[in-house]
Amino acid sequence: MLVARRISMWSLPAIGCWNPFAFARFRVSCASSQLPVSPKDKTLRTIYNSGVIACLRASSAELAMSAACAALNGGVSVLEIVMSTPGVLEVLQQLLQDYPTRTLGVGTVLNVKDAKNAVEAGAKFLMSPTMVKVLTAYEAGAQIVK
Repeated sequence: MLVARRISMWSLPAIGCWNPFAFARFRVSCASSQLPVSPKDKTLRTIYNSGVIACLRASSAELAMSAACAALNGGVSVLEIVMSTPGVLEVLQQLLQDYPTRTLGVGTVLNVKDAKNAVEAGAKFLMSPTMVKVLTAYEAGAQIVK
């Protein structure tokens, strides 16, 4: 499970448009491959290096499975399934069995109960739109803000 942590000010570029992925990609790619990597660090590395996080919202569990399989078979390595998708946790669990090397998470998580259920179902990361101010998200310890 991805646990959010604070991004320090030294990680921000000195000039130009701030791109959190540019620094993060450099930092992650420069890490020694000989050091042990925690599940959190592995998830962050995959997200930073993926280039895209596919976000899936479907009107049924069957449609979600079909679309997710198409995306994952097409090369998507990081997939977020929106919490409002019917059967989202069952879909997540099946996808984790079928695609164990992919980084799968749950999005639009609006409360603690849903967050706990998603983690118990195997979500590697959670996305939530509930932080109003970006700075507040960083102050709360988020490493990535969508």
